[in-house]
Amino acid sequence: MKCSCQEFEDNYPECTVCQTGKLIVAEEHKRKYILNNKAQNQICKIRIDGGVIDSQTQSKCDYMMVVCQSDKGSKNTDSGEIVYLIELKGKDLIKAVEQLTQTMTYFDYENNSQVFARAVVSKVTEPKSSIDIDSRVVKLRKMLKKYGGDFAYGSVQYDQDIVS
Repeated sequence: MKCSCQEFEDNYPECTVCQTGKLIVAEEHKRKYILNNKAQNQICKIRIDGGVIDSQTQSKCDYMMVVCQSDKGSKNTDSGEIVYLIELKGKDLIKAVEQLTQTMTYFDYENNSQVFARAVVSKVTEPKSSIDIDSRVVKLRKMLKKYGGDFAYGSVQYDQDIVS
């Protein structure tokens, strides 16, 4: 499936909310991801787990946020979508990484898209040094690097991403 605002609005209206506010929030079980939308672009927040992917057997992240391309009639085709995959998890950061990786492979991204993965856990129990060398984290980071993105995580709340 292609990752575009139009695609989700047309095919999954029940799990897609598009807005232009300064803060776009995904929250679940006292964990919160906040996307700072300084430019007040239209951003679609899409429920992935139990929404777009309704399978009980497939591992997937909780949300996706897509920064919509405002100039649909623009001749500039160099700017792809900016996509944030978000997993709100208990304590198992590596499980969150696995869910983000699985979700990443489910969607089709344009070559000029930027894709980022974010995990918000209740508490990070592993030392950063062991997280950074874990093969599953390394694999996810390699996948994201192909799209000019990265992987980051935080405890309870993550609010470091800014769309300007």
